[in-house]
Amino acid sequence: MHQSVFRLHLPEWRDSKAVTREVATALSLGTSAIHLTGARGDRLLLAELQGQWAATIRIDGNVGTEFCRGLDCPNLLIYLDGDSGSGAGLAMRSGTLAISGKAGSLVGSMVRGGEIWCLGPVGARLGHRADGGTIIVGNSLGPLAMDRRRSGMVRIQRFPNESAEAAALKGRIDEIMKWPGHP
Repeated sequence: MHQSVFRLHLPEWRDSKAVTREVATALSLGTSAIHLTGARGDRLLLAELQGQWAATIRIDGNVGTEFCRGLDCPNLLIYLDGDSGSGAGLAMRSGTLAISGKAGSLVGSMVRGGEIWCLGPVGARLGHRADGGTIIVGNSLGPLAMDRRRSGMVRIQRFPNESAEAAALKGRIDEIMKWPGHP
């Protein structure tokens, strides 16, 4: 049985806040799978998204600064198939954010909850001033990781010897890759 996927092609939108509102509307209407294509440095994409939706969002391309800033959606998985600018997951409160490519500096800065998975290299100051949450890194860390941390944790996990938790996330990502219309 194919799941219905709500799609937005980002180059047709000029305002990340409008994209976030459109995504929130689709989630409120019961959409459980969203695919955003053509990301090219969009700043503040999905910033301040809050809700109790159980869904998965996949983004293809590279996003700009403060991606998923203030995310507070405990049942949401956001998978970025690309690179992120600085400040991804800034002040995140809940949810799961997975970044497949390079992650800029200050990933998870001031994070309060949720999980951030960085599958590629990570820039400087990962988890700066973190006050909760979990950041899982499968590759190299930049300097000053977890500086001024209040609580929370960073786990460095090499994926060839992955845990059951990492395998479960990869299984969910594999399911996202099988969505209708995806090559």
